[in-house]
Amino acid sequence: MIVRVVLIDSSVNPQHPHLAGAVLEAGPAFEADGTRVDGVPLQDALGHGTCAAAAIHSLAPLAVLHIVRVFGAEPRCSFAALLAALDYAASVQAQLVNLSLGTARASHAAACEHAVNKLRESGAALVAPLSFQGLPSFPGVLPSVYGVKEDASLPREAPVLRALGGRMVWHASPLPRALPQLPIERNLSGASLAAANFTAWGAARLARGEALP
Repeated sequence: MIVRVVLIDSSVNPQHPHLAGAVLEAGPAFEADGTRVDGVPLQDALGHGTCAAAAIHSLAPLAVLHIVRVFGAEPRCSFAALLAALDYAASVQAQLVNLSLGTARASHAAACEHAVNKLRESGAALVAPLSFQGLPSFPGVLPSVYGVKEDASLPREAPVLRALGGRMVWHASPLPRALPQLPIERNLSGASLAAANFTAWGAARLARGEALP
């Protein structure tokens, strides 16, 4: 089964060796006011999206990665850009959407829920961090999202569902794909990579014809 994953991040470096053989689709970028910009080349000024894409590709090498850029050279974006990217993701016939970011503002919960419902109606499942720096993160904390909590004791390919705070929560490794001669502590890691590793695991399941849990 061909699986399409929308990666909402800082774009990717298509020349990176860890993306060799990856099927990459260049989607749009979204500016701070939510404006969509088409025809944007695949280039990653931050490296975050490349790391997330490499994590997904390593475990689900046949997945099609549809790249949507909301970050520039800094790991932050506006809420308008986030919502516009989620709205766009509902239109590309994807099975999974990886959103390695979120907002701690509870006032954004309703807008996030509306966007997630639209994604679900399109047939896509959203994966996002459950929290950032100890604070609940939207949309990852919503019950209709695969909200992921990091657990460095887990293998990258084996997330685990366990109880946390009175609900069942997916835990996944926050570690990236290893780079030769680069200590793991010097590479990107954390909640965003836990989401990417869960997305990779989910994409691999779908590619084998298995349903998401």
